[in-house]
Amino acid sequence: MSASSVRQKPSDDAFYENLTLGLIKVLSNIPRITNINYDKRNPAERNSVNAWESRHNVILPPDMKAFYLCTDGFCLFWSYEYSANDVKRVGKIHIPHLIQITLVRENLETIMASPGNQNSPKPTISIANDAIPPLNLTTKSKIFELSNILEMAKVVMLYETPEASPRIYLLEIDTLKLQFLADTFSEYLRMAIAHLGLPYWELCFSTACSLPTWTQQLFLLLAPHLLENNEPRRNTRSFHNGTDETPPFNTLDPSVFRNKPKSSKTPKNR
Repeated sequence: MSASSVRQKPSDDAFYENLTLGLIKVLSNIPRITNINYDKRNPAERNSVNAWESRHNVILPPDMKAFYLCTDGFCLFWSYEYSANDVKRVGKIHIPHLIQITLVRENLETIMASPGNQNSPKPTISIANDAIPPLNLTTKSKIFELSNILEMAKVVMLYETPEASPRIYLLEIDTLKLQFLADTFSEYLRMAIAHLGLPYWELCFSTACSLPTWTQQLFLLLAPHLLENNEPRRNTRSFHNGTDETPPFNTLDPSVFRNKPKSSKTPKNR
């Protein structure tokens, strides 16, 4: 079922079109992409958000808090038609329920105890991107898992201190190296949209983890430019899909989080 085969209330359409910066329309016009669906979720209760912050002794950044007070996570997925009899769900943009965002205690403890950090009063860990200053990890630092990628890497939200604004990183599980992804939650969501929700797109920013072969083939078919060097792509937030389709906007307007229609409906298909 294509994205245009089922119509929903205009207000619902407007919210999700704005949230995904027009990606749903873009995907629906790319040949062989089909079954574009998204979950509709209720907002997180404000008390639940406050409880999460109190439990972890951190404050969610304003854009992320506004997102969860509007919708408790988000999931968009789509399928690719390899042939008439071979349609597979492959694309996905997933933001977990707030309660699913948990501390990555084991990884932080391992980093703190690793050779070279044991005798330092303020342990540091280098980041692959030289443009980002080195992190000063202490016992007060907190790392939260947003998603797990093939047990090879994790997308994490890292607070250098409980009072600091968190950044989004890719944590390579084997090397425990952090690869910078985004300064803010909104920027990370925008990057996921610019990458069309292609599977495991975050691994494009890894130096130790490679995309699976079948995923590389999808990139080459749908967006070969996304396999180019990641730094120019991160800096410009550029988007191309090889068609004349207008790309999603490059700016995620925070006001979208205030415009969701009040609804308690269960997940819908697009």
